[in-house]
Amino acid sequence: MRNCLPIALALVALALVALAGGRNWIGPGAIWSGLRDPDDFVIRTLRLPRVLIAVGVGAALGLAGALMQGLTRNPLATPDVIGLVQGAGLGYALALATGAALLPGAAGGAAAAMLAVALLSRGQGALAVVLYGIGVGATAMAATTVLLVRAPDAAAAQAMIWLSGSLARADLATATALWSVLGAALAAVALAAHRLSTLWLGDEVMAALGIDPRRMRWLVLALVTALTAAGTLAAGPIGFLAFTAAPLARAVTGAEPPSLLPAALMGACLLTAADLAARLIAPVAVFPTGLVVSLIGAPYLVFFLWRDRRAVSP
Repeated sequence: MRNCLPIALALVALALVALAGGRNWIGPGAIWSGLRDPDDFVIRTLRLPRVLIAVGVGAALGLAGALMQGLTRNPLATPDVIGLVQGAGLGYALALATGAALLPGAAGGAAAAMLAVALLSRGQGALAVVLYGIGVGATAMAATTVLLVRAPDAAAAQAMIWLSGSLARADLATATALWSVLGAALAAVALAAHRLSTLWLGDEVMAALGIDPRRMRWLVLALVTALTAAGTLAAGPIGFLAFTAAPLARAVTGAEPPSLLPAALMGACLLTAADLAARLIAPVAVFPTGLVVSLIGAPYLVFFLWRDRRAVSP
């Protein structure tokens, strides 16, 4: 827990700066007054929901990424890389088009994508999980595009803002739903912390320690699906966040994998910083937070693959 302190302090500082920053900067006194005043428009309506969602989505995707990496023992097998985020987006679009509930729709899309990847890559190794995941994700994105083309203009416009990974429409109701799912997932992780810490050791070691690998896999898959669905529903598809949070957290804290809590805190830091940057880049326009995250995560993915190639080269 102590090695998480630097990231936790950084998150508190980023959240305070995010409350202060924007088109007009405000001081600590105004922030405190706004937090106590339920009618304060700038803090309570505009900035606080956005900060709560940035922290919550970042933590959810960071934790989901660490869980998925631990389950597969593959640093590339994260919800955004293997198609779960795109599946959640397709579920959202289907729910929006049919008038169904959005959270179950996003969860169903993520679960369907995970099931498709698991069935297609069964018995073919970790690389197959990534390759099939990329294909499933691309298929889900194409299907989402078809739905949006056929959707009414108002629904399509709403979905396009969401698909860009924007927190511009953040509100307290969405933040409450997100934190309810995140809180339940964190409670489950805390209760199963000892067993989850063995994920990277493999099935044989887990079985020798008296842990049922099959039950652990189902638990992890359920947690990853719920976290991915809740995070994607709240902020739209945010690429590369789940992939980068865990390794950056381990680099900062020196924690051993799967480093679940550090990954959640690092994900929250990354998305809070990215959303603040998006607001500062375009104070009077909707600048996608997901684009800022991609500007960080995509080069890191290229670097990771380049470093891995050098490591296995003769």
